[in-house]
Amino acid sequence: MVVAGLFLTPLLRRMQGAENPPARGRITARLTHNISSVPGREDYIQVRLEEREGDLWAEPVFGKSNLIYTMVKAEGMICVPLDSNGLHKGELVAVELF
Repeated sequence: MVVAGLFLTPLLRRMQGAENPPARGRITARLTHNISSVPGREDYIQVRLEEREGDLWAEPVFGKSNLIYTMVKAEGMICVPLDSNGLHKGELVAVELF
């Protein structure tokens, strides 16, 4: 789902003559867990959202990307930037909604 949303859908829309893909909803949430990453690699992590004491939190849905479980549980995704070692618990992150 992540790969299709990032690469396949925009490619198909361009092939159909569409100029720009429609904007997806984005929100800001705090991260519930640390996420490690390797610098030089951009990672996309699926998350589910939950409200706690008035704040919105993004909880990573860990699992292999081909599992239907991760797709069903996730409500959006976050990006770990290319030059980052990861993201830290409590950090504000941009969540791209599905």
